[in-house]
Amino acid sequence: MSRSATAEELDLTAVTRRLVHLPRPPAEPGSGSGTAGERFVLAAGLPCGPSLFRDASGGHDTQLFTEIVRQLGLSLGHRYFGVPAERACLFVRMGWSVPDPAVWRAGAAGGRPRMSMDIGAVPTKVVGGVPRGLRLTGALDIDGAPGCAGSAELVFLPPAVARTHRATSRLAAVSAGGPRPDGAGAVRPSAAPGAVGRAEAADVVVSVPEGRGEVTTTAIVVDPGHPVFFLDGTDSVPGLLLVEAVRQTALLAAGRRHGFAPAETALTGLAVHFRGFAELDLPLSCTAVTGPVGRDGAGRPCATVRLTVSQLGKVTAEAEITAARAA
Repeated sequence: MSRSATAEELDLTAVTRRLVHLPRPPAEPGSGSGTAGERFVLAAGLPCGPSLFRDASGGHDTQLFTEIVRQLGLSLGHRYFGVPAERACLFVRMGWSVPDPAVWRAGAAGGRPRMSMDIGAVPTKVVGGVPRGLRLTGALDIDGAPGCAGSAELVFLPPAVARTHRATSRLAAVSAGGPRPDGAGAVRPSAAPGAVGRAEAADVVVSVPEGRGEVTTTAIVVDPGHPVFFLDGTDSVPGLLLVEAVRQTALLAAGRRHGFAPAETALTGLAVHFRGFAELDLPLSCTAVTGPVGRDGAGRPCATVRLTVSQLGKVTAEAEITAARAA
């Protein structure tokens, strides 16, 4: 079954905070398509803000795709597949690829580009008609041109299971025995916005990098007052913030290793695996290992950056990013 939403039915101005407004809900929760899944189509103007979803040039950023997919997982699971509202949503994997970075710079000189997005949602591990997870695939077009294609896997955890998982994850981090910052003097200053492809200092989530050669390390800066990352009031580090941290660290690493200027560099591919909760009160770091320069399918100079997010030595997320000279 396919369901569609028009620009009038779907308000993306606040970056999909009122996400799926679809005209024909199933007669009963969870009765839509069983294990076969459903398809959804969204259409609207690309949002004008907030700044996190726009790059330093004024164009749009692929974090918009990440956020749409995140909110789709939450909304579709509860609204269309009968997942109880009290179950927590935890993303396991997410990835996307960008065929032409120039498409995302539409509207930088003014105007509001149009977007359309086709999403497939397939329930996984269905028990008693209710899925324990969803597998999402989607393709986003901007003004009719392919902008991004990607997928995500998520699980829905009952409250007791979520609490146990959270406690186990925290214990693993504390028991890992990694170094802790010792006093305010150990806190490194944040990276410059332009160095990580951002226009606003408030959107910088990593420190000035350290390391040499192919290895770059940043400390992740967590601001619980950030209006986008913490809008939902989460008490752990949001996945969107972790994706932004690996994104920013990858740009820094490509610049340090190969001289890729942030304003001329685009991230054309990302794959991230989340390995548990990240706690607000424990230090987080991101280590990047940058590979040699090669050429992508379009002939652009590019490099693969492999990243690990750690909390006191426990791996919280792993990612692989392709950075390409795209200007």
